[in-house]
Amino acid sequence: MLKTSQSVRRSARLVLVGMILLLPVTVFISMQGWRETRMVTLEEEGRNKLELYRSNLQGAIKEHEYLPITLASDRRILTLAGMHNPTAADTNEVNRYLEKLAADSGASDIYFMDNTGDTIAASNWNSNASFVGRNFSFRPYFKQAMGGNTGHYFAFGITSNVPGYYISHPVLTNGRDIAGVMVVKTHLETLVKRWARGGESVLVEDENGIVIISSHPEWRFRDLRGLPDGQRSAVLKSRKYGEYPLTAMPVTKGDWPRDGVMSTVELASIATETPTEHDTTPDDDRPADNAGTGNGNGTANTAPAHSNENISHSVAGFPAPAPETQHSIEPTSPAITRYLTIGSTLPRQGWRIFLLTDKTVLDQSILAAAFIAGAIHIIIMGTIFTLLQRRRAMLEQLEIRDWSQRELEHQVKLRTSDLMDTNLRLAEEITERQRTEDALRTAQAELVQAGKLAALGQMSAGIAHEINQPLTAIRSYADNARQFFSRGQTEPVERNLTRISELTERMGRITNHLKTFARRPEYDSGPVDVAHAIQKAIDLVRETGRIGNAVINFPRPDGAVHVIAEETQLEQVFVNLLTNAADASRDQDDACIDLEITRASDRILVTVRDNGSGISDQTMRQLFDPFFTTKPFGDGLGLGLSICYGILRSFGGTIRAENLPGPDGGACFIVELRPANISGSAHSGRNGSTKAKAGAKTPVRDLAFHTTDTLDAPASGGPVNETQITGNATTTLSPSVPRPKDKQ
Repeated sequence: MLKTSQSVRRSARLVLVGMILLLPVTVFISMQGWRETRMVTLEEEGRNKLELYRSNLQGAIKEHEYLPITLASDRRILTLAGMHNPTAADTNEVNRYLEKLAADSGASDIYFMDNTGDTIAASNWNSNASFVGRNFSFRPYFKQAMGGNTGHYFAFGITSNVPGYYISHPVLTNGRDIAGVMVVKTHLETLVKRWARGGESVLVEDENGIVIISSHPEWRFRDLRGLPDGQRSAVLKSRKYGEYPLTAMPVTKGDWPRDGVMSTVELASIATETPTEHDTTPDDDRPADNAGTGNGNGTANTAPAHSNENISHSVAGFPAPAPETQHSIEPTSPAITRYLTIGSTLPRQGWRIFLLTDKTVLDQSILAAAFIAGAIHIIIMGTIFTLLQRRRAMLEQLEIRDWSQRELEHQVKLRTSDLMDTNLRLAEEITERQRTEDALRTAQAELVQAGKLAALGQMSAGIAHEINQPLTAIRSYADNARQFFSRGQTEPVERNLTRISELTERMGRITNHLKTFARRPEYDSGPVDVAHAIQKAIDLVRETGRIGNAVINFPRPDGAVHVIAEETQLEQVFVNLLTNAADASRDQDDACIDLEITRASDRILVTVRDNGSGISDQTMRQLFDPFFTTKPFGDGLGLGLSICYGILRSFGGTIRAENLPGPDGGACFIVELRPANISGSAHSGRNGSTKAKAGAKTPVRDLAFHTTDTLDAPASGGPVNETQITGNATTTLSPSVPRPKDKQ
């Protein structure tokens, strides 16, 4: 029964053995690939670092290159060069000048030699190792300068026994005759110390193949290439490298690379030589320091030629040279260090600079790569083996499940009838649920239709309420016109007929709202003189008799006060507020309505006050709700304040109501409108709800519906209730008009 799982088990074992055999191959390929990758990276990094060290070395050499050229043209040097036998007084000023210049510039020594090689003036004139009176005509830099060129030369100082880089330049008199040589010696020991602290292995060989600069002190002044015996004797006799024996660099394997090519060099460790004192006096056949004729004062220089050269402890912190016969303690088995080496040439000096990178870094990196590759191989091997084992276990489970399935099928057949009955019952339940869902969808559709009918009813009531006011006004204007006509007064008749025409035009606009129920009509919204709109509203309620016996006080401002609104809608707002105020104060003997226009920081405030009984707390909470009214049945629909609130909100304004303090009491409505500047652009309102400019078309939000709540009052002129609304918007007639947030 388990033949398949046994076959998978054998396959898993074969795969495991094959992966184990491939492990050394994976490790080897990974090591070779990583070695090539790292070699390319190290070679690129080596070039970059070597270029940095090369620039550093060239910068140190060029630091004082300008000094001999500049001093060769100095007046004091030219004057001294023109003298045949200068005295101590003649050289005194130049000595001090060179001493100060060397201290300021950081140069090791600055000195002037005549055309015979005798030193006439020097920056170290007052030291024991003074160059004054010494002759250095044997030095190559003197010969180069006498040939009319700028000389460059690296060597140990014969007097100071300190290595340095010499830069010389000819001193010309009359612009053509070489009267002497100006020399500046700059020491490179600061650079050597900085390289030693850097942690890198760097060395520089000169044209003779001798290491003159190195970050390892024990490598300095060793023979890198192997000088022939004849050339070695000449070099040692010239004292170019002081008393160093120029022992060979301990290269055990490999060659120094060409420029830009990386190669491997093995170096043995160098035992530290025991410093001992030795005589550095030159041989008879070598140029000596005291070869000069004097110190420039006409007297022999009594300072010993090598007064400071008998100390052989160290030079600039490096081990001092030891004579060829000195015994040193060599390690029995010197350690071998392998370096990855890359070199570059300094053409001007004929030097070569090498950067040596310890190959241990590469070897460790390769071992780490091999370890990682082996670990990944083992992980993959273990994963594959685990998957095969899981597959074997899965196949066993499948075989067991097949057997169990056959047993289950037999049991299922026995219970099929019960399941069929259960399926029938489930089908009936599903059918019943579908019927319930259909009924729910039907009820939802009916609710939506009912909502539409309710909205249409509110609009119809508002339109009927809106038309009722112009009809009442038209009737009053027509009656008055008839009486004026009978009296022969044509001017009042013409004025009343004009107003009747305006009211019929307004009624036409109102009836058009039903046609625009499914779209968004646009109204012109722009600068409106709010004082003019208030005055027209006052004239309307007075001539229709809706104000009753109330006295209206309106101190009209001198100039126009422009706000952002639509003029007709704004008039309707103030007509509604005036009639409400008249209704509220009808029971007062001295009914009075006060209107006032004030300016806030970014708003125009219109205040409408009456001296009625005020607004109760319960009414205050529902004051702006649609279809809420405190008037008797049939004397208003309760839509006036709600629609006015919507109008003002669409203008970017608002309205609030409050009770007046004091014994007289009364209600106060504050209308806030956005001001308009002269060009017609609106200032941003307090709620920042608009950026429209004057004269632009302002879209109506839903259905523009304008009505006032008080024009259906009795024409007999009873007291009128007062309400104040502010706003710059077209009213939206919806099932419920939002209640203002600010109810004070």
